[in-house]
Amino acid sequence: MKHSKCSLVLLGLLALLVMPCATAVFAVSAPTLTTLHDFGATNADSQNADGAGPWAGLTVGSDGNFYGTTILGGAVGVGTVFKITPAGTLSTLYSFTGTSDGATPYADLVRGADGNFYGTTCYGGLYGKGTVFMVTPLGALTTLYSFPGITIGGANGVNPWAGLVLGGDGNVYGTTCYGGANNTGTIFKITPSGTLTTLYSFTAYGQGVNADGSNPMADLAIGSDGDFYGTASMCGAYGQGTIFKIAPSGTFTTLHSFSLPSGSENSDGVRPYAGLIKGSDGSFYGTAQLGGDLGYGTIFKITSGGTLTPLYSFLDDPDGAEPFSGLIQASDDNLYGAAQFGGAYSRGVLFRITTSGAFTTLHSFNWTDGDQPRGRLVIGGDGSFYGTTSSGGANGSGTVFKLTVPGVGPVAGSTYALWNHSGQAALWKIPVTGSVTSASFGPFTGWTPSATASDTSGNAYILWNYSNGAASVWKVSSSLKLTTSQSFGPYTGWTAKALAVGPDGNVHLLWNHTSDNAASIFNIVLGTSSTSKSYGPFTGWQATQIAVDSNNNTRVLWSNSSLYEAALWNITSAGVQTSQTLGPYSGWQAQCLAVGPDNLARIVWNYTSTKQASLFTVASDGSVTSKALGPYAGWTPAGLAVNNDGDSELMWNNASNQLSLFDIPSTGSFTSAAYGPFSGWKAIAIAPGP
Repeated sequence: MKHSKCSLVLLGLLALLVMPCATAVFAVSAPTLTTLHDFGATNADSQNADGAGPWAGLTVGSDGNFYGTTILGGAVGVGTVFKITPAGTLSTLYSFTGTSDGATPYADLVRGADGNFYGTTCYGGLYGKGTVFMVTPLGALTTLYSFPGITIGGANGVNPWAGLVLGGDGNVYGTTCYGGANNTGTIFKITPSGTLTTLYSFTAYGQGVNADGSNPMADLAIGSDGDFYGTASMCGAYGQGTIFKIAPSGTFTTLHSFSLPSGSENSDGVRPYAGLIKGSDGSFYGTAQLGGDLGYGTIFKITSGGTLTPLYSFLDDPDGAEPFSGLIQASDDNLYGAAQFGGAYSRGVLFRITTSGAFTTLHSFNWTDGDQPRGRLVIGGDGSFYGTTSSGGANGSGTVFKLTVPGVGPVAGSTYALWNHSGQAALWKIPVTGSVTSASFGPFTGWTPSATASDTSGNAYILWNYSNGAASVWKVSSSLKLTTSQSFGPYTGWTAKALAVGPDGNVHLLWNHTSDNAASIFNIVLGTSSTSKSYGPFTGWQATQIAVDSNNNTRVLWSNSSLYEAALWNITSAGVQTSQTLGPYSGWQAQCLAVGPDNLARIVWNYTSTKQASLFTVASDGSVTSKALGPYAGWTPAGLAVNNDGDSELMWNNASNQLSLFDIPSTGSFTSAAYGPFSGWKAIAIAPGP
């Protein structure tokens, strides 16, 4: 290769910005909190119509509304599932009965690939020890599993406080606070049909001390390595809780034991009740409810290898105390969260902290607008933060609120665009509102940028090709800084065609063998390892595009140019392969592939004579809906992405080196924006932005 991995990274870091750009400028003003809903007063039996006491945060549905749970209220006073619009219209979807369906859901919901929501109740069910359930957006609830009563020496857990996380294999994973072999909690997986497997039982402890921790109360986070990372609220080497990782196979590793405090004080924290979040830098961030310099809790960073760095110790007033919930990372790369106590009125706060530890209090609750926020924040399509308080408000039953922070834009709807100029690359980040920001890399002699992709944390990836069959994959942060690169090959006769990134952070790189059109797919943990599998050759067919859905299934688009046909492959994480043939459509060529947050494939067809485009959406049952666009004289469809808001982004370019980006919602008319011309530059690919 002309450039080694190290030299390619160095050149990228030294590259000058040459494309026109302007950073978005926001007005300087204070954050604004709006109460969207006050939960109603309850009677002596904790009953009301809309629920009360929401401990969990909200989950965004595919319809843009928010879904959540309460631990009290509803028809019999043991909790509800609700939907609330961004404008504040709340609908009670389901009232728990405390019997076979469960009671007291402390955890937030997770949206599945099927558009339904999955969650847990801490109590109720057939044995009174909690349940795992599925509920549709219309409120039809199915109990998938009832945790049995505790059996001494048994494997099953009981009383899940935590929510669930989707695994790359299509199953969901979670924790129970009690039960298992030693009644210290478990980690489990459950299939969508309700078959539960206990992966790990936390060990017994003596005098509050053991090796691995106990009583996990938080959901798990998925690392780039495909393992799950979590917290145990108690025990460990010093009896103060742990951070651990567990492989899907059940292999367990303790990464950190929180230290023993002197009085109530220590450096790293005590009692991590909240789960972790994987940051855009690959590290995990979390909170401990107690401990720290004054005993009011901490915020910390920990690497996947277990190196923990305390970032902040709470002071009680004005910055809050005893954080119970986890963090969320926004489009500005900062972390946002809540502390359930402290602040100006001792009712809890909302805060921001940079990844280097600079802390800002954004809002202090005063009971009227809420009290004791215990759920993780979520970011809506408008870029505002949405959340709940577990008490306070007009009736003392809790609230749903929106916090708008100047300078934080929407996380849904932005787009990355990759440009090429004679071996030089420019990566654009195009927001929903505000100005385009960009960074330039190269030029590197013999290398050509050819494709781009992005991951769920908002990082972008650039594929470079070299003429001898080598390729290099770059990872670029949402702030457009090169963080990682890895080179492959050269492989004689092979060309890297496209790339995609799965929810586990692995890069899927598609290669094509130029002489016979065989295909090879690399599954890459950047900087660590890769595996590959080859397919074909199939006479007349060429694999041209690749995508990965939220279940870590790989979609591959094959095109037969002479037959005007396409084949859409679905390869599960277990290697099961199915396919669907589309066409023939005389004169049309399948050109682009993308998968949206609904896990449906979109394919763009190009009518070669007029450059008209047709956007196909392929449903899970194989049926197709289509939307025709153009022709537009001089313009050619050239790229496709589906953003987090579900809109399809269709890129067009022309001979004058202009870019036109169509934002196409599932219903209604599309909007467009044009950029350029920029002499010598050509827009070649797009991907969803942060």
